[in-house]
Amino acid sequence: MKLFNLSSRPAEPVPAAEQNNQSKPADQIRIPDPFPNSTRESSDSTQDSTDAARMLFAAASEPFLIHCQVERQYSTESLGKMRECLRSWLLPRFGSFAVADLRPVHILAFRAAMAARNLSVARQYSLLMTLKLFLKFCRTVLEIDCLDPASIRLPKRTAPKVEYLTNTEIQALRECIDSSRISGVRMRALFETLLATGMRISEALSLNRDSIDPSTKQTAIVGKGGKKRTVFFSDDALRWIAKYVERRSDLNPALFVTYGANPKRLSRGDVPRFLKALAHSAGIQKHVTPHLLRHTFCTNLRNNGADISLIKELAGHQEIQTTARYYLGTDTEVLKQAVGRYLDYSAPKAEEPAAAPSTS
Repeated sequence: MKLFNLSSRPAEPVPAAEQNNQSKPADQIRIPDPFPNSTRESSDSTQDSTDAARMLFAAASEPFLIHCQVERQYSTESLGKMRECLRSWLLPRFGSFAVADLRPVHILAFRAAMAARNLSVARQYSLLMTLKLFLKFCRTVLEIDCLDPASIRLPKRTAPKVEYLTNTEIQALRECIDSSRISGVRMRALFETLLATGMRISEALSLNRDSIDPSTKQTAIVGKGGKKRTVFFSDDALRWIAKYVERRSDLNPALFVTYGANPKRLSRGDVPRFLKALAHSAGIQKHVTPHLLRHTFCTNLRNNGADISLIKELAGHQEIQTTARYYLGTDTEVLKQAVGRYLDYSAPKAEEPAAAPSTS
């Protein structure tokens, strides 16, 4: 085998067990035995070590995904991205390798293959991060003596350009919402909720009518990765939520619902088209999405002096590095204001001479 053969290998078929598990809830997923040929009745640790040493990368991939789902509680989107990374690149290249046989030179060849295909830095980062998480799982859960994931260096990503709405644009959007119709009242309530709380759209749509404590103006939610946090509602958000609930005649407990005789909880796919039409009406060229409103929440806090650690907690980020990557950088106008406020090279004021003692 040529180690640096950069030609792409055909993707390996997805194991039947994985296909069966994909549509099942967590409590019905069958976890395959990673060492099917070992004698489990035996207490001989040498047998287990031998099994681990010969376990193939492909055989460990499904238990890895199940671990990410049920133990790490990754979101559906994150699991989908990792599954795609495995199928498109990692399994075709490493699927037939014994996990314990992976060496730094194989990772080097993998990097060379990605470079030859002109993959973006972001794409390379995703693939290598998935590989690192996989190796960590193999070492800590399957107890395979394999390559240390810490030895795999991730490519340096440039700080993302965060787009957000200005206060003027927010007001323009508010003025274009037709609050004479229940659809407009619903949109205004959701719009104010997202701006006030910084919630992800899935978090906002998971709210029920009785979720919010009106006395404290807050509620507890479970966000990405099972992380619990408290979010706080503005008076405007609560006022529009109350107006929306008053206009409804259904008994659905969900806070935001569809129209019709039998309304359902509003889904995340329903919202972007409303925001797109709203932005068009307001003459805003930015791609207005629920996530843009989340960026607006965090950026507004940052520009008004909130500490990055507080923004992390309010946004529900798992790691402060995520918050810092998006919001630690400051825009030009804020930097200019900081220079005007804090930079001072003026000469120190001369001390006034002490008053002469009184002779009277």
